[in-house]
Amino acid sequence: MNDRWVISVVIPARNEGERVAETIRSAMGARTSGCGLEFVVVDDASDEGCGVRFGPDLDGADIRVVRLPERAGVAGARNRGARAASGDILFITDAHVGFSPGWDDEVLRRIGDGRMLAATICDTVSAFRGYGCSLLVPFMGTAWNREPMAGEPPFVQIASSAGTALTKTLFERIGGYDEGMRLYGGIEPEFSVRAWLSGAEIVSVPSLRMLHRFKTKPEIERFIGELKPHLLHNNLRFGLLYLGESASLQMIRHFAMMYPDEIGEAIRQVEASDVGERRKFLETRLRHDFAWFVRKFGVKDQAGAEVWI
Repeated sequence: MNDRWVISVVIPARNEGERVAETIRSAMGARTSGCGLEFVVVDDASDEGCGVRFGPDLDGADIRVVRLPERAGVAGARNRGARAASGDILFITDAHVGFSPGWDDEVLRRIGDGRMLAATICDTVSAFRGYGCSLLVPFMGTAWNREPMAGEPPFVQIASSAGTALTKTLFERIGGYDEGMRLYGGIEPEFSVRAWLSGAEIVSVPSLRMLHRFKTKPEIERFIGELKPHLLHNNLRFGLLYLGESASLQMIRHFAMMYPDEIGEAIRQVEASDVGERRKFLETRLRHDFAWFVRKFGVKDQAGAEVWI
């Protein structure tokens, strides 16, 4: 990789206002290479008056705004941004982050056409550091890796949603994000698992740091409130795409007990979806099955017990 490459920073945004501009300013101010740099901002049908806004100081930046007439959610917005990008490398992030100095050099130095990079996510108000995530099976949730990963390279199971870098060629080979996922939740874990099963690898980069303000508990409750059935649907879809019958039933029972008010609507959404056809498609397309992923990483369930797929 060298300075002739172009990095496309893909930023889905909904009701983010001027925070998108701050993210772009951070990326431009922290760059140290001479590579090309463009920004593809996907305005995911922001409410009136709450779309993306830029100041005159960004007039010289290469910024493309894709405005969606209807809300597509995280997966759809990221895919639209990737399709609109002209760069060799996609850097997929959020609309409210800060970039560490030399982030572009870190990407150029470590990227490969079969390799995805997981940035380190750093909380802006605490000492929290997230070095990618690990998968929790059979409930298809994730847990942050709180310490740097061992090994060379330091593989991780799940990339960081606020900082995922890969070549556009690899993105297309994996097939982009699953647009059967609704609005929010489960998008990065499913994409990461599918990347591994496609023959790619995901590597943690401790020195590639993204500053991210995590939501407070009240903010999370307000944000999640209307999304609960969609979040639950996405977890169910994720599991049904990869798990065997026994583990799938265990997953469904777990969520029925945890979310008795939402499970009915989530199951109706799953039944109306293409999950069966999608599973058959993946079975013919992927290099490895999910049992391979479990063996490779020694995946355990939430209680630390062996996983039966």
